[in-house]
Amino acid sequence: MAVLKGLPLGNQTFAKIIDQNLVYADKTKLIYFLVTSTERNYFLSRPRRFGKTLLLSTLDELFNGERARFQNLWIGQSDYDFPKIPVIHLSLSMEAQSTQSFKNDLMAKLKVIADLEKLKVREASLAVYFGFLIKALSHQRDNSKVAVLIDEYDAPVTRAMGDEAMATANAKVLHDFFAILKDPMVAPCVRFTLVTGVTRYALNSIDSGPNHLNDISLDPKYAGLCGFTLAEFDALFADRLGDTLSKLKKNGQIESSVSQEVLRKKIFNWYDGYDWGDGTRVLNPYSILKFFESNNFDSHWIQSGRPGHLTALIRKKPLDFLFPKLESYLSTEVRKSELTQLQAVPVLFHSGYLTIDKVTKVQVENPLTKEKELVSSYSFRLPNFEVSSAYYRDCFEVIFGREPKELIANGVAMRQAILSKDAKAVSSILEDLLTSLSYSQRPSEEKDFHAFIHLILASMGLNVVSEQSGYNNRLDICVDLSEGVYVIIELKYRSDKKKLTKADETKALAEAAMETLPRKRQDEILAKALRNSIDNTEIMKIIRKNSEKTPSKSEINKILANVAIESLSKDNINQVLAEAARNSLSGDAVKKVLTEATPSLDISKEEIDELLSETAQKALSDISTRNYHGIVNYKAKQIIDLGLAIYGGDATVKALFG
Repeated sequence: MAVLKGLPLGNQTFAKIIDQNLVYADKTKLIYFLVTSTERNYFLSRPRRFGKTLLLSTLDELFNGERARFQNLWIGQSDYDFPKIPVIHLSLSMEAQSTQSFKNDLMAKLKVIADLEKLKVREASLAVYFGFLIKALSHQRDNSKVAVLIDEYDAPVTRAMGDEAMATANAKVLHDFFAILKDPMVAPCVRFTLVTGVTRYALNSIDSGPNHLNDISLDPKYAGLCGFTLAEFDALFADRLGDTLSKLKKNGQIESSVSQEVLRKKIFNWYDGYDWGDGTRVLNPYSILKFFESNNFDSHWIQSGRPGHLTALIRKKPLDFLFPKLESYLSTEVRKSELTQLQAVPVLFHSGYLTIDKVTKVQVENPLTKEKELVSSYSFRLPNFEVSSAYYRDCFEVIFGREPKELIANGVAMRQAILSKDAKAVSSILEDLLTSLSYSQRPSEEKDFHAFIHLILASMGLNVVSEQSGYNNRLDICVDLSEGVYVIIELKYRSDKKKLTKADETKALAEAAMETLPRKRQDEILAKALRNSIDNTEIMKIIRKNSEKTPSKSEINKILANVAIESLSKDNINQVLAEAARNSLSGDAVKKVLTEATPSLDISKEEIDELLSETAQKALSDISTRNYHGIVNYKAKQIIDLGLAIYGGDATVKALFG
């Protein structure tokens, strides 16, 4: 029996992997095209633990002319002549506590390179010193051009995502640092550049960024540059399947009748499925190596850690990450995003939680030329079982701040409560979790509660489907407990209610009045309120201050209206506007709107009151908490505004809000 090669877990150094004869996927054919192409300045985005560090280590050895280590690889059999050129190889994975400490640490790394090369580099700012170092290194090696390899370039930004000011400041440092590579005095000294990271955000956060870097993240030619392709998996691991299958059967993870081919398919189901745009399927390299080391199906990659920036964003915008829209993202949206306006799907894609499902070509107008251009549009999906089974659990731990052991205990309790048909226990578990949310995270609409309840159930390991369509209806949530047992959950949201105070009611009515009344009428009412609140002497001072000549009545009203906000208390203005709304709109106007909005042509006073009562709570809640006119449709807006204007101050509408 052949001796199996060792697994390079915890070892991302090309020289050690080759020298110790460890498992290595030969990527040198793709590397050959990178280093011999006329375009030699690159950026590559891939999720963490996908082999970016090993790729840069391989390039480092290649540029150092270590031909012997490549002799059994593709490039060793090619026409590549292995020229030895100087290399600046940096990792920006630093735990800096401030922007200044980040700059200091990076400067220290550059000075270590200068000392090792015995170079005297003039003192300067960080970016300028970087340029001086490149020029000095090139000059020392008889003007040989330098290769610049930078790993985890975005770590100083993504690790500071909880502190927006620091993240932005670090991005500015990176912008200046990379911009020096385009400097006319430095660029001629650079032969090759490869910058890698999880995201591209730091490159786009300030101005145009280092736009000389060719982004190959979605280039079909390099789809398999990191990770294991199907062919590589079979070549590297086929001889391990038999031994692994025996161990899995022995520990009870797989049935005794399962064949090697079935095991192979199960491995693919767990860890395969990544696609960077050309249909090339890639398996997660870290998970595959951990699987064969442990002989255990588990969420190896997920358990190895979560990107800090993803944690910060889920905590900040939880609902954006629970049901992200997965379709129709232009390539510009996928590649670029402002640091302060990150979207859930691009973040999840770059972080490895989503992969490309489909690429289509769509016509988009070029804003500069106004001509139609074909651009790629992407749809996304969860890549495999490892990610899909852990994604909601991941979100749950971030949003609710609960430990995994608590989640397991909650899952056991929830399953038992459901099977026992104990609605009170189910409600108690959900209530305990929902009330633990911070004020800014708490849901305010039924769809938000739906998302949170789906998250809670899914993270507990339950098989949950939302919005399941039936013959003539749609189920809110369906839980499959297996063995033919299904639980159907119908959600009805009702906010916590409290009586609306007179002051709140007046405020709501006044805001509705501002939308309902013509601007001229608003000016007249504000002017009248101002006249009633201050004496004529003060009025004349205002008019003289704001007018060169004797103004007309309408001009006086406009002048007074313009200063009313500053001159009157808010409560005073609210009361005047509310009274104006009541006096300006009649019951007939309300009835007319209602008859247009409903099938019935004859609506009684009681029916009007009932309809107004139904809309009052939501209307007043929306007015009090957000810009409801952007949410409620126009006809409903008319009903709400007119109804508030007529009945808002009376006992007819029992206005409640939460």
